[in-house]
Amino acid sequence: MTEEDRTEVALAAAPAQKMTFKEVMSAGGGTMLGVLLGLQLLDSVDNAMFSIFAPEIRESLGIGSAAVATVGTLAGVMVFVAALPLGLLGDRRRRTTIAGVCTLLWAVAAALLGLVQNLWQVVMVRILAGIGKANEGPIQVSLLTDAYPPAGRGRVLGVHRGGQPLGIVIGPLLVVLFAAIIPGEYEPWRWAFAFVAVSGLVLALATLRLREPVRGRFEQEALLGDELLPSPTTRQVPLLAAFAQLRKIRTFYFVMIALGAFGLAATTVPIYLNLILEDHFGQGIMARGMIAAVSSVGGLTGAVLGGVYSDRLFRRSPTAALYLAAGAVAILGVGFAIQAYSPDIATFVVIGVVTSGTTFAGLVPLSLVVASVTPPEIRATAFALVGLYLALVGGLGGALLTGVAEQLWGAQAAVAVIAPAASIVAALVLAVAAGHLLRDIRTGHR
Repeated sequence: MTEEDRTEVALAAAPAQKMTFKEVMSAGGGTMLGVLLGLQLLDSVDNAMFSIFAPEIRESLGIGSAAVATVGTLAGVMVFVAALPLGLLGDRRRRTTIAGVCTLLWAVAAALLGLVQNLWQVVMVRILAGIGKANEGPIQVSLLTDAYPPAGRGRVLGVHRGGQPLGIVIGPLLVVLFAAIIPGEYEPWRWAFAFVAVSGLVLALATLRLREPVRGRFEQEALLGDELLPSPTTRQVPLLAAFAQLRKIRTFYFVMIALGAFGLAATTVPIYLNLILEDHFGQGIMARGMIAAVSSVGGLTGAVLGGVYSDRLFRRSPTAALYLAAGAVAILGVGFAIQAYSPDIATFVVIGVVTSGTTFAGLVPLSLVVASVTPPEIRATAFALVGLYLALVGGLGGALLTGVAEQLWGAQAAVAVIAPAASIVAALVLAVAAGHLLRDIRTGHR
């Protein structure tokens, strides 16, 4: 049997495999998922706290709304600017060490944020935080993909992705806690970031102790049986060759374009929504924290359900999984627009719960799609590019575009125009990508 024939047989058999979650954990171990879930949670707590504290940071540093929104996106932008070199490094070096060192950098940045006194200091600190958090996409997701079998990856990635909405629940609660115990004149936001820096230090040490999984282990087993390659690394692909190889994968190419458009809404708009809550609805810091926490319960539910059902959906129809992601992306932008003009807080929260749940349910199968069409030896680079387009193209572009729109029309109109337009474009591009998916899966591991 030729290598091409064996590939076709393996790929054809893979969708029929079924594993319980216990079997998946037995194959890959629970420590890896537990520690990386903690890192995802920490990342989300940081983002949520900064978004909710944005009005207080604005007043404390004496800067404008557009400035604090741009600063708020800096960490996200740097996450994905740094993600590309980290992805390239992750395809060549021990990924658990990379993740641990990056988390140590983030912990230092979180501690320094409590000491900043002007705009440029907070800019530098958030850039450092972004570099420290940049391992989430290229390193953590590639580790999970190699550590756990394909039949359970959707559930594993769903649990990992669930750390994001869980952090959006815990972050606001921490905001409320520090606002309650620290008098306003002592600026609670500074103490809150110093507190989470300690958690970052603990998780960094735990990450450094994780065992590095064999790259492409389960793909090798599907093709070679027990004849695994003896080295824990695969062949190293030069940078330009990796880019050229990824560019030929049409599904991946269109996903990148879609994420660039989606990032216009996903990374900047939440900050403006918190400013709207204060400026138009008169919600103070504790109220904004509770609103964010309640809204994020929908995201947590969506991530769990997405993880549970994405494996099943992907086995039955990978194309349907991609269409689900497209629909979820579109719903988020429309939901943001409705929230901006909500007649009352109850409507704002209900819309937030629904859109957050739908979005997280759709993002899990999107990760499965990217993993299924990219070869293991350049998978960290591929996930780095995913984040780069989301934050650099979308995040920075979204901050500038929404900032201009806010100056011209006001925050509500800016959100109502930018968010749905960007999300619907992203959804249409993902729908185009679905036409190439099955062919790219068949050729993705040759």
